Amino acid sequence: MKYPIDFELEFQRHNYPGKLIALEGIDGSGKTTQALELVESLKKEGIKTVYTKEPTDGEIGKMIRRILTGEKNFEPVSFQYLFAADRVEHQEEIIGFLKKGKIVVSDRYFWSSIPYGATDRGIDFKKSQDEANILLVCYSILSLYHQFIAPDITAYLEVSADAALKRLSAIRHNVDIYDKLEKLKSIARGYEWLIRKFPRELTVIDGSKSIDKVSEELFEKVVKITS
Repeated sequence: MKYPIDFELEFQRHNYPGKLIALEGIDGSGKTTQALELVESLKKEGIKTVYTKEPTDGEIGKMIRRILTGEKNFEPVSFQYLFAADRVEHQEEIIGFLKKGKIVVSDRYFWSSIPYGATDRGIDFKKSQDEANILLVCYSILSLYHQFIAPDITAYLEVSADAALKRLSAIRHNVDIYDKLEKLKSIARGYEWLIRKFPRELTVIDGSKSIDKVSEELFEKVVKITS
C-alpha cells in the first residue's frame, strides 16, 4: 500500500556574533581552493576568520577518510551516521569560534549529506517517480541534523561532472570512492534537487570560471554579511 508523504523542516539559526560560511559542491568543484582563498581575503580585510572542514581531522573524521579512500569498508547506508557523529564534534568547535565573533569558513557542511547520502542509497534524482523516495531519504538524513545550526551562507560551486573529474585526475594520486563519472553526475543532480527545494538556503556560484573570478564573486557575497 502506498501512502502520501509530506513534511516541513525548520533549520536551527544561531545568534552568535560570528558568521558561518559553508562551501558545497561535488568533488573537484574547487571548494577547498576557494575556502582557503576566502579565508585569506577576509583576513586581509582585518576580519578574524578560521578555516575548517568536513570530514574533520578528529578520530571519526580520520575513519571517514579511510573509508573514502577504500582503505576501510563500511556499509554506505551507515556512512551518514559517521558523518553525523563527526559533525557533533565539529559543531562544538564552530560554536566556540562563533561566540568569539569569528567568521568560520567550512569546507563542506550538512548539505553534502543529501546528494552523497542519497547516491549511496541508489536514489536516482533524474527519475520523477523516485520523488517520494528522495523525500524520504532527505527527511531521514536531515532528521539527523536538526540539532546542527544552519550556515549564514551556503555557497554551492557549480561545475559539470566531466570538468570535476578532469580536475580530480590532475590533482589526486589516491582515488576517492566518489571519483567516478556516474557517481559525480548523480551527486550533482542531488545538489540541483536541493537548490530547487531550498532556494533560500543555497547560493549558486559558477565554479567553471577562473579561480580569481570565483574568488571575487564569493568574497563579494560573504563580505556583505560581515560588515
